Amino acid sequence: MESLLKVEMTRHLESTVTRMLSKVQHGFSQGRLCVTNPLETFKAWTLALDQGYGIDIIYLDYCKAFDTVRHNGLLMKLVYYGITGGLLSWIKSFLQGCRMRVEVRGEHSDWVQVTSDVPQGSVLGPLLFLVFVNDIPKWISSSVWMFADDTKVWTWISAPEDGECLQEDLNRLTSWSDKWNLDFHPEKCKVMHIGHSFDTKYTRKPIANTK
Repeated sequence: MESLLKVEMTRHLESTVTRMLSKVQHGFSQGRLCVTNPLETFKAWTLALDQGYGIDIIYLDYCKAFDTVRHNGLLMKLVYYGITGGLLSWIKSFLQGCRMRVEVRGEHSDWVQVTSDVPQGSVLGPLLFLVFVNDIPKWISSSVWMFADDTKVWTWISAPEDGECLQEDLNRLTSWSDKWNLDFHPEKCKVMHIGHSFDTKYTRKPIANTK
């Protein structure tokens, strides 16, 4: 059943007429793979370096991304992308109404309602996650590539002030994460400086700078 729904939803979201899924997303997408992501990255960065520019890249990762997708927010986004009616009702039933508890040595915690997650290991889960993060590139003015929640935001650097656009992007992404309750993973968020020695630094979230 999930496979049938995935085929129809993918056809709707990736239609040549509407093209709703972002082209910078390479995770779980038709014609875009874990290989195409670094290939496009390498090509663009090589071009920038060959033309004498430096590059700053911000690598972003979210904490337990699949587990913290709020059901209400996801359903809202599905409606925005034109998924309504009986299909929306089925997905709502698929996501909501689950409970969980913990068992340790025969002792059980109380049951709690599950209000966030897209089921990992399911057929439909990855596509639902792509819908949830699909608007991230619209918040970014710099170049960006994504593989599911792993995101690279980068820009050409020829002067120290060129890094200001990345800082603005980071501020906007922080606003996005606050709005949709998807938090950054500080230890996995990094900045890489390539081909220049300008003192460009970025703040807002704990991000390590490496050369």
